[in-house]
Amino acid sequence: MTRRDQELLDRQLRGLYIQPPPTGTMILAIMAVFVAGLFLGNVRSEAREPVHFDTVETALSAPSGLNPAQTVVR
Repeated sequence: MTRRDQELLDRQLRGLYIQPPPTGTMILAIMAVFVAGLFLGNVRSEAREPVHFDTVETALSAPSGLNPAQTVVR
């Protein structure tokens, strides 16, 4: 690129200045999306029927007749 090309490009781009949004605005927008996600997740989870995992309790208990302190979990 020659010096003249550079000068022409500088003149064309002189009026084109895009200012980034203020940092505070971006932080507020991100926090608003985060809080909205928490709220919607909470509403969605309350709308469903609670799930009970009886099998987890059985799987973690010691076999009958054994001392849980001597049981090795692998």
